[in-house]
Amino acid sequence: MSEARIAALVCEGQTDVPVLRGIIQELWPEIEEVRCLQPELDEMDRAKGPAGWTQVRAWCESHAGRLAEVIDPDVGDRIDLLLVAMDVDIAVAAGIANPPHGVGVYETTRLRSTMTQWLKPPGGSKLPAALILSSPVMAVEAWVIAALFPRQAKPENIKDPAQWLAEKGKLRRSPKHRKPWKELHVYQGFAATVVSKLGRVRKACVEAERTAAEIEKRRAGVAKR
Repeated sequence: MSEARIAALVCEGQTDVPVLRGIIQELWPEIEEVRCLQPELDEMDRAKGPAGWTQVRAWCESHAGRLAEVIDPDVGDRIDLLLVAMDVDIAVAAGIANPPHGVGVYETTRLRSTMTQWLKPPGGSKLPAALILSSPVMAVEAWVIAALFPRQAKPENIKDPAQWLAEKGKLRRSPKHRKPWKELHVYQGFAATVVSKLGRVRKACVEAERTAAEIEKRRAGVAKR
């Protein structure tokens, strides 16, 4: 019987968690638990503290040079995989990535480079093998579109995938602001579809494929230990 493994997540918000958690556990069945380090969640998987890209940056900077303690603490469970994710759309809005062209390869590389700098201590050092950076283009909702709408070409090129899903009736709009309402239970359903159609999502979304391949590579490396 395979040894039970533990993964951890750092991401922007509560609705990212079920999608990313589902992908991790699909690709690495031995993962017994996926803990969310940021945002902090309650027993219903709802965020109970600050969230957003600034909190991802804050978490990275506060743990720069101390990731080894997170991954292999003196007291507590060892983390076999630490996934830190930030969507390209918010990175563009924040000015830490350029507006995307094509599938955003340049922008995703630049964003992950910025995230790497947040995680490195002054003077720099090699980051742990357990760390994977993910930069969904334009957002994780593009992966949802790829799963739900197989005929939609290049979902990563959709500027506002949450708005697109609202227009298709997959997300409700906030009664107050009329913006897409990101309800947790809806995203839990999205996550199940993404997992069931993961092969399709990987073919349609370059960043989904890169992230998935990195998870598979990490799993294979751990298995060899």
